[in-house]
This record gives sequence, C-alpha cells and structure tokens, in this order.
Amino acid sequence: MLNSADARKKCKQCGTCLTRCPVIQASPGVARDLVGRLDAGQWVGEVLDRCTGCMSCDAFCPNDARPYALLIERYSERYIASGIPRVFQNAMPLRDGPNLWRSIEKWLTREEKRNLALWSAPPAGDEVLFLGCNQRLNPGIADTSLFRDLSVFTDPGCCCGEFYLRLGLVEEARAAAASLAGRFSELGIRKIIALCPACHNMIQNLAPSMLGVEFDVEVTSYVEWLALRVDRGEIVFSRRLEGTVTVQDPCHASGLGKKTIEEVRRLLGLIGLDTVEMETAGIEAECCGLSASLARYKLADVVRAGASRARQARRTRADFTCAWCNGCYLTMNMFRPFSPRMSPVYHLTELILLATGEKPVRKVPWRSLQLFAAALEATARDGFRFVSSSGE
Repeated sequence: MLNSADARKKCKQCGTCLTRCPVIQASPGVARDLVGRLDAGQWVGEVLDRCTGCMSCDAFCPNDARPYALLIERYSERYIASGIPRVFQNAMPLRDGPNLWRSIEKWLTREEKRNLALWSAPPAGDEVLFLGCNQRLNPGIADTSLFRDLSVFTDPGCCCGEFYLRLGLVEEARAAAASLAGRFSELGIRKIIALCPACHNMIQNLAPSMLGVEFDVEVTSYVEWLALRVDRGEIVFSRRLEGTVTVQDPCHASGLGKKTIEEVRRLLGLIGLDTVEMETAGIEAECCGLSASLARYKLADVVRAGASRARQARRTRADFTCAWCNGCYLTMNMFRPFSPRMSPVYHLTELILLATGEKPVRKVPWRSLQLFAAALEATARDGFRFVSSSGE
C-alpha cells in the first residue's frame, strides 16, 4: 500500500480539499462528511467517480495531509478487488504486449526513431535531459536547438511509474519507480532536467512520499532551466511575438509549485505574449483530459474533461494556447478540431523557438489524431472485460 500513514495523521477532516476542488466544489459541511467517509475506507462515489486527478487537493490542504493519496488508496483497493478493464492495460508503458507506445511507433518518422535509438544509449555525463513516457509519444519536442548543450536520455524500459499510480496499481508504480532510480544510479546520472512535469513531480515528490522510493538525483524543470539560460543571455529572442496566450497547466503543476507556474508566464511575457488565464489555472487548473479516465476506468471521461478545457481556452479568445506538458499538448490538440474557434495549441518550447527565429517542426495535429486512433484500436481489440490484479 501507499506510504501515506504519517500524512493521513495530519488530516483534520476540514474538507478544504473538496470545497476548493474545481470539479467537486462541495459545501463545507458536505466536504467534511465526504472526507470522513473516504478516510474510513469507504468507496465514496460522489468523489471517486468524479475526480479527474488534477491533484489540486494536495496544494489546497492547509495541513499537508496529501488528500490525493487518500483517493489513490481507494482506487488501489478497487483494483485489488475487481481488477482493471483490459483496454486500460494499454496505458501501461512497461506492459508485455500491445500498448499505446507500441501502437504509436508505426507512425514515428525515421528521424524520430533514429533519435530515440541514439538517446537510449548511456549518456556521456552525469546531467541529462530526461524524456519520460509522454515524450516518447512525441520525441521531436526534445530535438531542438534549445537543448543542444544537453545529453538526452530515454529508454523504453524506464518509467517513473506515474501512469501505474494513476490507475491505482500501487505496487506496479513502486516497482517502476524503484527500477528507474536504480537505472539512474547505474548510469551515474546525478542531475536531471525533466521535460515531463509528471516525471518531475514523481521523482521529487510522489515517489518518495507515496511509494517510499528515493531518487539520488537533483531534478530541475526544463521550464526553470530554459528561464535561466534566457536570463544569462544564452537564448536570445530575435523576434517578438505579438498577442495574447492562455496556458494549459498540467495536473502536476500543483506539486511543482508556484515558481514553475510563474516562470512559464514570465517566459511568455519575455517573448511578447500577454497571458489571459482560463477560469481555472495554475495550481487550480483542471485536467486536460488525458488522466481523467485512468483512475475511473471510463474513456468517456477523457472526452468530457478535454472538451471542458477546450471550451475554457476558447472563451479566453487568446491568440495562442500554450501547454508545457507534452500530454496536455497532445490532448488539447486532439480536441481542437472539435472546437474550431479555439486558438492554435503550441508547446512552450515551440513558442520560444519561434521567438528565437527558428521554426519548430510540429507533428500536431497528426500525432494527436494518431494517438486517438491508437486508443480506438486498443478499445476494439481489448474491450472492457476486467482482468484481475493477478493478470488472469
């Protein structure tokens, strides 16, 4: 189970996590009742059937009781008791057999495949730009002049465990995180520039606090790394972008804190874009849709959450939509064709490249549609029959 007993002792059952939750928005009295029932080990559908996994509750808690871990405990108990729909095994990066990553491989360009092969080799130094599972779906994000001075490392056998944790597979998440920590140690990696916010939060916060897995590495967000290079004059902007931008903050932003969130806005301002916030943003941002279905085992939740974020982005009337998580980037681009008045979705690195005068090689919306096609293929192949936690 989760290593959350010490954090749970801090819970005063005040209900703040659920009153401030952008999805649940319970009244104080109802919130206290819901938290009490969850803490007593009950399956509370009013919360567990609606939670999109944005993790804002952890940031809202005034007592650092990590309420998201409480939800994962209940999801884990359900998995142990009932198993998982077969189609959701495709969200397991290390699965033996078909999964989304193997499905996407057939659509990767020759250059993307070549880069992934090169980046799988042991790095030359002890500092690397680490590509997590999300980046392996769209590796071109790392193939830019912005990261020219960094060794890039990724490996199909390396996973921080985030997808497994979301699914409620706690022991599998712990094993994946421990394996990755061991791999870093084996390769002599001491400093990681995390291109994936999920990997960053897992390595720095969730794996140690929830899974009991410690990483002997220093981890820095690529956002802060780029901001430092800009401040030093190592990245020079030759073109000023004009207009407004709205930001899709990832679920893990709440764990990374306000500094990283603010640095995203500062970088956008430096390249000439004024930020217009969505109705929920920063640590209160709602899920883009990618993770919304994982804990609840309902693919329709991806559509509901994704459509909601697309509507919020459209209502800002911004000229650009910026995502700084590759999962958000792919998902928001997946829903943009169904929301034609929504502004074009760019990854933060793409907007920075445009400001340097370099044209980014954009694989969207095709890569997003390929991901959607892979999900449909998995659904048709595997269906929703439950597989027990023992794999039978």
